[in-house]
Amino acid sequence: MLITSLIYLFAGTKYESALVKAPNDEAFKALGRVNLTGLTQGFRMAADAVVRNLDCQARKITTFEEIAQVGTTAANGDGEIGELIAKVFEKGWENDLITIFVLDGALVLIYDTKISNSNVIRQACLPCMMQGQSLLVVAEDVENEVLGDIATDFTCTTEKVCIIKAAGLAEDRKAIMEDLAILTGGQVLTGGSGMNSTYFVPLKLGSCKRVIATMDNVVIIGGSGELVDIQERCEQLRSTIKLSTSDKLKDRLAKLSGGYAVLKVCGHGKAEVREKKLKITNALHAVQAAKEEGIVPGSGVALLYASKELDKLQTTNSDQKIGVQIVQNALKMAAYLIASNAGVDGSIIDKLLEQDSSDLGYNPARGNYVDMFKCGDVDPLKHVPSEFA
Repeated sequence: MLITSLIYLFAGTKYESALVKAPNDEAFKALGRVNLTGLTQGFRMAADAVVRNLDCQARKITTFEEIAQVGTTAANGDGEIGELIAKVFEKGWENDLITIFVLDGALVLIYDTKISNSNVIRQACLPCMMQGQSLLVVAEDVENEVLGDIATDFTCTTEKVCIIKAAGLAEDRKAIMEDLAILTGGQVLTGGSGMNSTYFVPLKLGSCKRVIATMDNVVIIGGSGELVDIQERCEQLRSTIKLSTSDKLKDRLAKLSGGYAVLKVCGHGKAEVREKKLKITNALHAVQAAKEEGIVPGSGVALLYASKELDKLQTTNSDQKIGVQIVQNALKMAAYLIASNAGVDGSIIDKLLEQDSSDLGYNPARGNYVDMFKCGDVDPLKHVPSEFA
């Protein structure tokens, strides 16, 4: 049911209390006198209209100041964190900050086909166990049976092992693996080569100081490859790029020559450090979302103006119209509650609804109307729960 979806998608946000109460109160009153199919159709029509309107309101962020504003808002008004996040994005290091898996002092096994023999990984784990190092395995794929063997093998469970699939297809994947081998000072193992040897794998492993893995990216820091070899590879790519329009080549060059950011968080006690980490994480996610889909006026203003769009919807029956009205009233109620919580009279909301500009909002601290984009009171479009459709 869309009513339930609406509640869950707004849960935990400043719109929650209004959007939980208003749709349910009105919807359940309506259930006794309307056709449920028509009511649901009205919900969907309203949701689609709101999404379209929010897309129209959204603006891209490009400048340092705009990024800092988004970060500051997400960090509960902490301007220092907002500027810090803006500096990270200015350097292009934003993709390397969300960590879910870290390997320190890792050896790197690069395998150009699917690994179907667990002995390949087991051999790589031996030097890891002896030297107290982790292992990163990069391969086209790994058989499920191999994964099962590795998960229960003592040799491979004494240290951290991270197995990832290589990006790209065919020749692109092969070239990426060669880039990785140069970066880490290792070699690309070819399926079937030296399989009877007990020492072929350790001799061809690369290494690095740290591996940071996320759901979508892997960052290798401090590769042991020779600087001269890395620079030569970069120059080869630059020369090839001049003769090609391929973005894949540019992407490979950026990965070989790119940097990363480390944010060190300190504070007076664990509670303050935990709070700062949460602010930084919120700010990072907000800016990433804003970079992807843009920003809209914050504090519920974007949804308030989107509710005006529902007056224009043409419904085919009274049941659909009631569904649209329920969603519209819920959006308005959210704005009224936000205003009430800020100590502002609800008449301010009525005046905003009379405005033609969707950028206009109200600053309760100063008691005046403001341009929401200029004053920095904005939300990433991606974080506004417009997906309740």
